[in-house]
Amino acid sequence: MKLVFITPGMTFGGAERVISILANIWCDMGHEVSIFITATNRTPVYKLNEKINIEYYSDFNENGVSHFKLVSAIRSFVDNEKPDCVLSFMNDVCAYTILALIGRNIPIIYSERNDPNKTNQSKINKLFRRIVEFGATHIVFQTEGAKQCYSKKVQRKSSIILNPVELSRIPERKKEDINYSEIVTVARLEPQKNQELLIDAFNLVCKKHQDIVLKIYGEGSLKNKLQNKIHELGLNDKVLLMGAKHDVLEWIKESYCFVLTSDFEGLPNSLIEAMCMGIPCISTDCSPGGARQLLGDDRGLIVPCRDKERLAEAINMYLEQRHIAMQYGEEAYKLRDEVESHTVAKEWINLVEKIKRGEN
Repeated sequence: MKLVFITPGMTFGGAERVISILANIWCDMGHEVSIFITATNRTPVYKLNEKINIEYYSDFNENGVSHFKLVSAIRSFVDNEKPDCVLSFMNDVCAYTILALIGRNIPIIYSERNDPNKTNQSKINKLFRRIVEFGATHIVFQTEGAKQCYSKKVQRKSSIILNPVELSRIPERKKEDINYSEIVTVARLEPQKNQELLIDAFNLVCKKHQDIVLKIYGEGSLKNKLQNKIHELGLNDKVLLMGAKHDVLEWIKESYCFVLTSDFEGLPNSLIEAMCMGIPCISTDCSPGGARQLLGDDRGLIVPCRDKERLAEAINMYLEQRHIAMQYGEEAYKLRDEVESHTVAKEWINLVEKIKRGEN
């Protein structure tokens, strides 16, 4: 089978990571895979199988592109590749792809990667979404909550597939090496991730537990603002901005617990990976419900968004009742069976084959 991804780029990001995992496994399975990159000329940051054909939109311009030229370029690329299916994980790029392939009778799968109620809210992005809703052959969601944000008509041509995880990348976590005084989070330093909430909650926790440290991994536009907040609260030696790390899982594997404080998410990869290591996790109940779906009733703690007191209580509970936290970690570890990359990659292939048979 021949499969094509149309994507803005292959830089750091959850969607890009999923594309790289699926593309590599599909190549190993004997399928042909191509990637057309529309919005950057940067080399993919994730390692890709050398058999994967990667091409770039030649008229890419950081100051904007001609919509007509981009649609034409996508059409030419797909016509040349003659794929069995085209996949796009970004709202605007999928809309361009749908317009490019009018009359081609090639299945197009869109994958919703975030909270539909919080993203793509501008007039142009709402137009793109309407095009995607009407023109996509099938839509893959990560959560039931995201699926419920769409019309019944869209839901009838949809599936839910979790993010794949390469378990070989997940380091072993040994109980004897756990640092019970270290709390971590991994996320871009952007408003959506709301690390300010975590710092505020941690400040409350420090009043009871003075020997703990919070390490925040990630880069982003709020770095200076967060550093200033840390300084103002007098937490310079307790809250550390660690920056982005290529091997971040190695950095966090010995941490006691992982905390996610996003206001909204698709299906957070960092939370999934922490769970797959067996780290006790806490998350805000971020819309549209991905964290709650992952943690459930027995795999970790869920607290309301933007509630520093409740978050502090949850962290304190882990610190004071270690046996309960470790039980959550043991249950979280079982998520591995559901997200193993080859299992998820086969789910996608089964979906494509089903669509080709007209069973959408």
